[in-house]
Amino acid sequence: MTPARHHRAPRDAALSDRVRTAQVRHRARHLVRGVALVGALATSLTAAAPARATSLTTLRSRVAALARRIDLLQTRLQILGEQYDQAAARQQSLHHQLVADGAALAGVTATVRADARRLRREAIEVYVSGGSSAGLSSVLTSTANALPMQQTYLAAATASLEATGARLQDSEHRLSVRRRALGAAEQLATATTAELARARRQAVALTDELRTTEAGVDARLAAAVRAEEVAQAAAAHAAAVAAAQRAAAASATQARAAAQVAAESAAPPPPSPVAAPSGAGAAAVRAAEAQIGTPYVWAGATPGVGFDCSGLTMWAWAQAGVSLPHSAQAQYDSITHVSPADLQPGDLIFYASGGYIYHVIMYVGGGEAVQAMDYGTAVQITPVWPGAYGYGRP
Repeated sequence: MTPARHHRAPRDAALSDRVRTAQVRHRARHLVRGVALVGALATSLTAAAPARATSLTTLRSRVAALARRIDLLQTRLQILGEQYDQAAARQQSLHHQLVADGAALAGVTATVRADARRLRREAIEVYVSGGSSAGLSSVLTSTANALPMQQTYLAAATASLEATGARLQDSEHRLSVRRRALGAAEQLATATTAELARARRQAVALTDELRTTEAGVDARLAAAVRAEEVAQAAAAHAAAVAAAQRAAAASATQARAAAQVAAESAAPPPPSPVAAPSGAGAAAVRAAEAQIGTPYVWAGATPGVGFDCSGLTMWAWAQAGVSLPHSAQAQYDSITHVSPADLQPGDLIFYASGGYIYHVIMYVGGGEAVQAMDYGTAVQITPVWPGAYGYGRP
């Protein structure tokens, strides 16, 4: 029995080899037919490729041009927002100065007029009484020598009254000149603020119009891209089938080794350590992240209602006990500057155009930031944008 088994084993092995060979050839024939079919399909789908490619290129160029215009308008809106914040602060400061000057003028006027009334009463009293407390009776019994003394005092009192009146007129004149200058400056600041608001409305309207146009072009582009993707998918499938046929000839050991190498090479690098935030920085980050989803509002600084970029960072740091101005430029000017290698959560990152700082975001760690980005968005977490102008820590 044993020899028979020894003889059958080679035959069984040979039979198994022939079966496996037949199976491989069967699969190969199917693969070849599949490749041929896919090739024919790809050929038919790409017959009109030149015309479609031209249309697709035109649509993509138009979308890219619209996107560039929208990006420029968004930058313009952010710059207008920064200019509006500064103009509004200037207007408010001038208004406070005008109110203070008005109060000062009223006080000086009241004091001078009170002094004038007092001197007038004293002059009349001296003239009538001749400098004595006896009053009118003193005048009636006075000698003729008392009259020159009374007239001398009256002249001195009159000169004091005239000097007091001159001081009053001088004070009123100087304050009036200052008020006219401040009033003109306030009118200019008001006009500037109104002009900035009008420019922003125009930019917003144009942005909306361009976005509507972009949406229509995007829809046409999407249809063209889908048509192109059908042809690309056919070609990709043909390539995948050919690759699968080649892979079938490889040994299982080689496949496992390749998979292991691929897995090892694809392993993500360990995350870089993030510097521990300070107590105030962590509090500012928590406050800013609590406003995620709050809409972007031009010149806004109200939680749950709306923020612009500097309004968000100002409010968030206020929750950590740190006061910042409502202006990206003013914030950059008022805080300590740090290097990008030393960034900690809560630090501020500034962006500029032509040296003009118009946008600020808050670093939260791990290469990300929280920000009120621009019109039509909400407070959100984003990657830190490249091309920053500077970095600072309140």
